Amino acid sequence: MKITVIHGSMRKGNTYNVTQAALERLRSRGGVEITEISVADLNLPFCASCHMCFEKGEQFCPHNAIVGPVAEAVENCDGLIVGGVCYAMHINAAMKNLVDHLAWYFHRPRLFSKAGLVVATTAGAGNKTVAKYLRQTLGHWGIGKAALLPVKIQTAEFTLSDKQVMQINGAADKFYANIKSKKLSPPSFASVAVHNAFRASASIEPPLSVCDCAWWKASGFIGKTYPRAIGPLKAFTGIMTFTVMRKLFGKN
Repeated sequence: MKITVIHGSMRKGNTYNVTQAALERLRSRGGVEITEISVADLNLPFCASCHMCFEKGEQFCPHNAIVGPVAEAVENCDGLIVGGVCYAMHINAAMKNLVDHLAWYFHRPRLFSKAGLVVATTAGAGNKTVAKYLRQTLGHWGIGKAALLPVKIQTAEFTLSDKQVMQINGAADKFYANIKSKKLSPPSFASVAVHNAFRASASIEPPLSVCDCAWWKASGFIGKTYPRAIGPLKAFTGIMTFTVMRKLFGKN
């Protein structure tokens, strides 16, 4: 069982320590191979908004030497854990910068076979906002609704209450069980809609993005409302989104 962890904080503080507590629980279950990546160690410049990842391919990103290995670790895992810290009521800039660099995953989603777990901490408020934002992001990458682990820590030194330990262990156990049983969480309606909007943009002639169009056709996803079973209501949402967006894109 391969697990990739992205530590989103610039320091080894509460978010890092909560994530480590979850990893300790996972290691106690056995059979896990864990790869840890810290944004603090990447020295990743801000996204240049050059659109190379959209227009020519992610390998043309000027920072691909940094971002490429992160994407490789994400794509080669069975489960992805991401940690986000709350600054000023939302995700911190360093983690958002990495998400920005991986924006091509929105255009060309592919993580449909992976489980997700989101860790977010705060001393005050906003950790649930951060957790939901990261879950939404992972959902648009192809991961179903990731499990959320928002934890509030208000002590000067890192400590966990018995209730928080139970919360962390419960989330880690569920994450582990989902990977082992290959039980994938369903995508949200929003993720299905976004998926089909990009599918529509790649299906018109001429396509809005030659790179996106080539990828959707090569992946075999161009003719699928979603790459795995999602139920009739979400399938209907996907079909309607695809139909409407294809007409709108075709008029531009």
